[in-house]
Amino acid sequence: SMLPPTEIASYSHDDWISSIAVASSDRFVVGSFDGIVRVWNAQSECVSEMRGHESAVKCVAAASLDPVKKSKVEILSGSQDRTAIAWGSKGGQRKPLYAARGHTDSVEAVAVNPANTHFVTASADSTIRFWSLAVPKESEDAELEAQDSTPVAKKRKGLNIMTKAAIGTLSGHVGAVTSVCFDADRESNVYSGGWDHSVRTWDVAAGVNVATSLCDKVVLDVDYSAHSQLIATGHADRSVRLWDPRSSDNTVVKLRLSSHKGFVSSVAWAPNSAYMLASASHDSTIKVWDIRSRTPLYTVHAASAKDDGKKLLALDWSRSLLLAGGESGSLRIHSVNSQYEDGPDSTQ
Repeated sequence: SMLPPTEIASYSHDDWISSIAVASSDRFVVGSFDGIVRVWNAQSECVSEMRGHESAVKCVAAASLDPVKKSKVEILSGSQDRTAIAWGSKGGQRKPLYAARGHTDSVEAVAVNPANTHFVTASADSTIRFWSLAVPKESEDAELEAQDSTPVAKKRKGLNIMTKAAIGTLSGHVGAVTSVCFDADRESNVYSGGWDHSVRTWDVAAGVNVATSLCDKVVLDVDYSAHSQLIATGHADRSVRLWDPRSSDNTVVKLRLSSHKGFVSSVAWAPNSAYMLASASHDSTIKVWDIRSRTPLYTVHAASAKDDGKKLLALDWSRSLLLAGGESGSLRIHSVNSQYEDGPDSTQ
């Protein structure tokens, strides 16, 4: 059984939090509308402030810390400045290793593949781009200019960050793509959601839109569970929807979960369960669901008055920590007892 999540800490930011990625139990990556990417430790200390973006940061992702898969890149961030920046440690400090350039509008979502070799970005320009994680030997500006009639501005203000060009572009969405994630079991599969009310399955290796599922509302976030093999999506109609990407009937939403009183901005599956799912909303609450029931298991309200009624925009669930943030600038950290994990035989 699972006890209600309890807020154990709150870290303050001056501006809205757009995105959160837990890199480890002692490293929390936070993207903010002030254009800065911050790394916090579990002792409430901000250990890095990473400056390089020229506009609001909209998304962050943490690369794998697995020594077998280790990359020089530790963190990725995407911004309204149309770039994604890869960050790594140089001389004890986190610095930009390269900027992934090519999108023509805000980079709204970023995800790293499980093998830690590639990443994808989703943009308001209606495309998804596929990139290698490796640091290029030299800047790929010329490559970009060849693909694009508008030359890349040579003199950028601020840091002169090396440019990386995409391996491929996935086109099909109409309007902004809000969210993207990898299939943990089939690495060439990527799932995305967007303003066109669609959830799409892509084969990134082939560059093909394999399947498109439609619902009647804007998709704001998407997350895949390796345990349930289902996709969860958050929507502008205050609902969470569950989809089975293996189903041949592309119109079928397996389940619709309604309880939030505002947009569902973010969804996150529990790391160790096929049934537990969390959602965060503009109604300032986090809800924890057991998908075997249509009513939420828990509704977590803001512990502090300054967070109450403020929109939540970001959520991440890692081991026994559930983190959320948004309009109030507070990184709300909750402890979740790990007894919720499925028993040894329930995955059969």
